[in-house]
Amino acid sequence: MTGSIPEGRGRIARIEDEAVDADLDLELRRMLSTCFTKPGDEIFRTRRYFEVPPSWRWCIGGGGHLIAHAAAHDLSIRMGSNRFRVLGVAEVCVEPASRGRGLVRELLDAIHDFGLDEGFDFAMLFGRPRVYRSSGYEAADRPVHVTGADGARTARDDAMFRPLAGAIPVGECEVDGPAF
Repeated sequence: MTGSIPEGRGRIARIEDEAVDADLDLELRRMLSTCFTKPGDEIFRTRRYFEVPPSWRWCIGGGGHLIAHAAAHDLSIRMGSNRFRVLGVAEVCVEPASRGRGLVRELLDAIHDFGLDEGFDFAMLFGRPRVYRSSGYEAADRPVHVTGADGARTARDDAMFRPLAGAIPVGECEVDGPAF
């Protein structure tokens, strides 16, 4: 494991994706391939992101390897005639042996603090309410439109939002740029 991943609970490293070295890239792909196993997730064997590289990664290490991870994208979304800066949270995972220790909440708390400090309006992710509601996320009131790396536009019904600065507006939502 590279020296960039701190060991132990409560010690989180924020790493710009551009700064990921070869060792960390290999460790990220190992962990993502272990945690994400549905059809299409085999992409993590060859790259450390699903659609597009994130801006940042938050990592926790333990036992000489990565045990928890979350990525975030600096995005813009439109709701009606309004545009918002959004922290798009992706690839949240904890290795199986380290689950149940509150590491996801710890990562999300660090991401939310960063988002507040950096002026993001809210955080957004695609996930299951039973997992993310306890971290302040609420399901979108209607589908969120995203564009894939292939240019295809789809409506997602699993989007969740968490306010960072003010309330989350309601209504039709379009993510500017590729899906994350």
